[in-house]
Amino acid sequence: MNRFAFLGIALLLAATARAEHFVIELTIQAPQEEATAHSDTDPPPQGHNPRPICHAKVGDDLTLQFFVTSNFPHNVLKGVNVRYYIAPEKEAGNKSPPETDKASVTEGTFLMDFKPETGRVGLRQRLHIDKKGAYIVRVESEHSDNDHEHFAALDLVIE
Repeated sequence: MNRFAFLGIALLLAATARAEHFVIELTIQAPQEEATAHSDTDPPPQGHNPRPICHAKVGDDLTLQFFVTSNFPHNVLKGVNVRYYIAPEKEAGNKSPPETDKASVTEGTFLMDFKPETGRVGLRQRLHIDKKGAYIVRVESEHSDNDHEHFAALDLVIE
């Protein structure tokens, strides 16, 4: 076996070893605009990827949709919380955690046992926001029995 083939196999195995446990797709749709965010990891608390931004107007019909899919091939991931929320934030693109003293626009949690490579949960919810401002839209794993958690987040600016 030549060195290049060996190097290629080694790189492939390293990439496979670093595979994440969840694939997340999060979308917010407004009448004139749509934004989609994909999986990121915590730590760091606000992830590695910049958050996409969606703009809407006060009272617009909005659609929140997400899917969280397990791609962990080895065993069942038991007792994983999948938490989602839309909460006010100081400004779009803010890297600090959301303001916890303000009520969320919507929020919820699913408690799941994810089967290997097939476990999946999703949500599609219609809503509207009646107050101008910046909001974080986020879906995240909690208690996934790992050294990091997974999430997807985007910013929603209501004008």
